[in-house]
Amino acid sequence: MHVNLPLITIIMKSAKDTKALIDRLSRAEGQVRALRHILETGEVCDCKAFISQIKAARSALKRTSEQFVLHHIHLCQTLPKAEREAQIEEALKALASD
Repeated sequence: MHVNLPLITIIMKSAKDTKALIDRLSRAEGQVRALRHILETGEVCDCKAFISQIKAARSALKRTSEQFVLHHIHLCQTLPKAEREAQIEEALKALASD
């Protein structure tokens, strides 16, 4: 039987973990807003720098998803074996498709 852990349980493992995830998302959000501003104002002067910023935002989001999956896997350790294995497999598949 496959049981999904409630999302709030996964995120709220601890206030410190939640803050770390939010901080990572905030950095990515700031990078994306800066990119949008550059495009909206026509200030794209350096293609390499612009692409580098896109890569940085993508990397920040990827790292956030990796940390989220690690927290999820940690919480799965308390589940019965079959449920734990199913949850971990699902989390790893989601991460691998990233």
